Amino acid sequence: MISYEIPDPFETFVENKYKDYKGMLYDFFAREWHMKAACCGEELYAPNKKIMNKIRLYHTRNECLGGY
Repeated sequence: MISYEIPDPFETFVENKYKDYKGMLYDFFAREWHMKAACCGEELYAPNKKIMNKIRLYHTRNECLGGY
């Protein structure tokens, strides 16, 4: 299938600018925060930074490292 959709130059610019960034990023188009967990590389998503911190801490402490 051929896609005739013209890519958005702003979206392409943002993706290229932050492709090697480590840490939380805000996706303007999806309106959510996302990051890759440092311990396992799993993608985490949250609607705001406060919840992202809670998800990150819970994931790291309980799911990846098996509790501490």
